[in-house]
Amino acid sequence: MKRVLLNQHVLEGEVMPTHFTVDEAPLPEVAPEDGVLVDLIYVSVDPYMRGRFRPGTGYFVPGFELNEPITSGALGRVVDSKSSEYSIGDLVVGLLPWEERAALSGPLLKMLNKVASGSAGTLPTSVFLGPLGMVGLTAYGSLKKIAQPKAGETAFVSGAAGAVGCIVGQLLKNVYGCRVVGSAGTDDKVAHMKRCGFDEGWNYKTMSTQDGLAKYAPEGLDIYYDNVGGETLEAALDHMNNFGRIVACGSISQYDSAPEERYGTKNLFHIVTKRLLMQGFICGDFDKEMKDSFMKDMSQYVSEKKVTVEEHLFEKGLENAGNAFCLMMKGANTGKALVQVGDDPNRA
Repeated sequence: MKRVLLNQHVLEGEVMPTHFTVDEAPLPEVAPEDGVLVDLIYVSVDPYMRGRFRPGTGYFVPGFELNEPITSGALGRVVDSKSSEYSIGDLVVGLLPWEERAALSGPLLKMLNKVASGSAGTLPTSVFLGPLGMVGLTAYGSLKKIAQPKAGETAFVSGAAGAVGCIVGQLLKNVYGCRVVGSAGTDDKVAHMKRCGFDEGWNYKTMSTQDGLAKYAPEGLDIYYDNVGGETLEAALDHMNNFGRIVACGSISQYDSAPEERYGTKNLFHIVTKRLLMQGFICGDFDKEMKDSFMKDMSQYVSEKKVTVEEHLFEKGLENAGNAFCLMMKGANTGKALVQVGDDPNRA
């Protein structure tokens, strides 16, 4: 079976396809004691993973080990089980190694979650890595706990055509009744976000964030959902209304930079003078408190098409996952970035 390993830590600069090694290992046939065998169907590539390419501690999970399989959010099917919690045929999601068949026990088994049979309906099962998975909970939980949107407010979402940004924009518009503007890195992505329901949007490579906000949010911002950081955060702070809320979800513009080279935001005093709330989080903050309500609500939103399933499938095959990560970090995806590894009966 194929595996994808990390062959070099990357302290700064871009992660490159050459930093990954694809090798072959024996295919396990029997589940470990009290464990399971899982055949991968999809692996997810996400910006938070960039921190794990540095040795030691990542943003909130440990860094990747050299010459060991990369791990990321993934979806698969149990093909053998010696666990009382899982049966052959169960669909599961969790933090899984990049191996076509993963033997899981102990701590890795505790990271699995079983997907209710038939709960995807006719949608591809990858929906459990998108709106009904970690990125959906990220959007749902952070809006509910931090942004606390009110109908009629104006919100700005950066990275608006990405996995989280697209869901955030649709929730703000279609569930909370806000006016929503967004920025992205190509004209095609701007057109995409408008098809998803954003009121206005601009290409930050041809129109600055300062000019975009002045044009499309002249009354100022009540909510800024930050996926980008750097100069984009600085511009948003200039346009925040008093008592506005900033959800600090990510800072992808800074992830590749060495600490001394990262952009220094110059106007943080706006947080004081405008009495702003700016709060960061990780998805796990919401898991226990909101897991049930999230799945109930988001399933309804997807069913009602208030939130649509927006995916970018890179070239099929686990051997392409490393390159997919690199392309995602360059902004090549629109919606949730995924690599299909195995067959999904719900996808033609």
